[in-house]
Amino acid sequence: MKKILKIAKLELSILIYSPVVWIVLPIFCVLCGMNVLNTLRDYQTALALNGSGGSQLTRDIYGLPGGFFVDIQQTLYLYLPILTMGIMSRETSSGSIKLLLSSPVKLREIILGKYLALVMLCMAFIAILGLFALVGVFSIEHADIGLLISGLFGLFLLICTYAAIGLFMSCLTNYQIVAAIATLAVFSLLRFIGSVGQSIDVVRDLTSVLSISGRTETMISGLISTKDLAYYLIIIFLFLSLCILYLQNQRELKSWKVKAGRYAVLLMMVLIAGYVTSRPVFIGYLDLTAGKQETITASSQKIAKKIDGELKITTYVNLLAPNPGLLMPVFRNGDLESQSMYKRFIPGIENEYIYYYHNLVDSNLSVTKWNPNFKGISDVNQLAEKVALSSGYDIHDFMRPEQIDKLVDLKSEGYLQVRKLEYKGKSTFIRFYFNDEYGAYPMEMEWMAALKRLAVEDPKILFLTGNNETGITDKDDRGYLYILADKGRRRAMVNQGFEVDTINLDKQDLPGKVDILVIADPTVSFSAATLAKLNQYIDRGGNLLVTTNPGRQSVINPVLLALGVQVKPGILVHPDKNLGQDQIAAVYAASATSIDPNVAMFQQAKRAVILKGASALAYSQSGAFVIQPLLQSPDGGWNSAAPINSNAPVLLFNAAAGDEKGIFPVSVTLKRKVKGKEQRIIVSGDADYISNVQFANAERVVKEERQLSADILFRWLAYGEFPVVDDRSAPKDLNITATKGQISAMSIGFKFIFPAVMVLMGIIILFKRRNN
Repeated sequence: MKKILKIAKLELSILIYSPVVWIVLPIFCVLCGMNVLNTLRDYQTALALNGSGGSQLTRDIYGLPGGFFVDIQQTLYLYLPILTMGIMSRETSSGSIKLLLSSPVKLREIILGKYLALVMLCMAFIAILGLFALVGVFSIEHADIGLLISGLFGLFLLICTYAAIGLFMSCLTNYQIVAAIATLAVFSLLRFIGSVGQSIDVVRDLTSVLSISGRTETMISGLISTKDLAYYLIIIFLFLSLCILYLQNQRELKSWKVKAGRYAVLLMMVLIAGYVTSRPVFIGYLDLTAGKQETITASSQKIAKKIDGELKITTYVNLLAPNPGLLMPVFRNGDLESQSMYKRFIPGIENEYIYYYHNLVDSNLSVTKWNPNFKGISDVNQLAEKVALSSGYDIHDFMRPEQIDKLVDLKSEGYLQVRKLEYKGKSTFIRFYFNDEYGAYPMEMEWMAALKRLAVEDPKILFLTGNNETGITDKDDRGYLYILADKGRRRAMVNQGFEVDTINLDKQDLPGKVDILVIADPTVSFSAATLAKLNQYIDRGGNLLVTTNPGRQSVINPVLLALGVQVKPGILVHPDKNLGQDQIAAVYAASATSIDPNVAMFQQAKRAVILKGASALAYSQSGAFVIQPLLQSPDGGWNSAAPINSNAPVLLFNAAAGDEKGIFPVSVTLKRKVKGKEQRIIVSGDADYISNVQFANAERVVKEERQLSADILFRWLAYGEFPVVDDRSAPKDLNITATKGQISAMSIGFKFIFPAVMVLMGIIILFKRRNN
């Protein structure tokens, strides 16, 4: 070890006394300063204009997809060849290599000593990057320090790997320029080998072990895995071992078979180690991000642990559906990587991909609609052949329509891209959302909803039909398709764990398993037979959601009579210059806080739910149910009111004028114990606030409010099981605390003063050496 340290000290002094180091480091500092500080200034300006905080500024400025660390990772390989090109080649060109090889110093001590010197030099680069990470800690409020540490660690491993490669390439030639060019070539090979032969399974698995692309990105995102750590250590070991073997073969007179055998054994060891350390069962993870942003939440982990055996995931890819390329073999590793967060807790995941072509159920999504090159082609086989030819695919790799129909029924999925999850005889689909603002892939909530359906009995929602109710397949403004049954929409209840269907009680009896029955704004009175069946369902403890609109009292009140709730005549109104005459800004009642986490969020943020054309409800606590208001009219203003069970005309009270202060419930929750189980019912005097019209062409914040309101309703009725709660802690690094003047001062310091100081230090050191 002492010899290694002596060699390292000597080699480091040679590197420090080289003018190249004092040129490269200042240039690196200037470029880093331009990147970080210009980005900080841009974000500060944007936040000042928007008047509100951003989202995860540490990640946006430093992390994925295009932050500072990503930019450095993409350019770091340009600096190392300049520094490593002479570390061994100068020994060869000067002839001193012969003295080294004949000295009582072992080859591994020579190589490790020189490599240790390079690592120490690499620390100078990391120190500069660390300074700019401190800039982020100083400038960003509640900066994610864990993400910064993880990113720096990933870049350190990367630059150390580059140093090992550069050292080996310097062993191969007497010429430093040749060594530098060869080093760049190897860097490029390791970066792009992951894209070679990706359509062939065996080649894809082999090249993924060797490829360096994507390794650092995971750490830059804040997640350190033993797989990536082992990769860097294996590559470093490989190239240092190659250095030793090469010098050993130069010194020894052995046959070419023996020499080749040594290389073959080394390569085999590396491949085996890479393969073993990349197996899911041997991978460990350390999430350093604030709030564990790169790990599924604690509640999701509990769901995942219920999957204790093999989980088979079959991905069905239709050549004629939107964006099949995303799931083709060439991108297989990237697709599998999207499951990595879940594989950490479900090691039994097994994947299969089936490729086919078939006409879509919704012809508006067909390739013939949006690609002019395929318009007018009606024959599905001819269309598939042309699409395959234009995309570079082999049509023989795809099943024909009749073959896929025999294998699996995908008609209900519209023949769109979909995954089928199978576990212990149960199955469910998890879908892709190609028109979604968050990307095509299902996110944690969709995954957990699907897994929960497999692990427990999935809840069933039945929508009543036959009385002109709002429908789950209706695309008009009044319909509930968007919120309930749109399979192409990520947050629809059908994608959040629910099975959704309809029933006509005039023609059918209620099945034994109904988790939630929905009566959505009927406009035609119920028959005596239907009322009897509804009362039987209520008496046996079934959960119920009833929504209605003004003017429907005669239709809906007979159903609500047994509940102790009635819809009052008239429309709630409230003078507000920002709203229409028939709109009110309803708020969640203080007593409803415990209903759902989203209610507390609405209350804390003082956010209202804008209702258009809502009825007031009246209720009595003398019955069997405990009734509490959920949504209620705002304090003060005009509110319609009439006594319960009364046909009196609408009464208007003007709270602003002091006649009477009225706060009326718009929706209420009802609960009671039936046979040891809590029965839950919600009645709403507005049927439209979760209808299609509220989502069509609405602003993003409005859509989110409506979605959260719908989640509150159905999660409470499903006892909190579905939709799955996203209980991930909110990020805190939302604002930049550094002032414009401070950023300008740091910019001057890191772009001019600090680099100038380094250049001055280099001049002093070089002159000192010259004088000595």
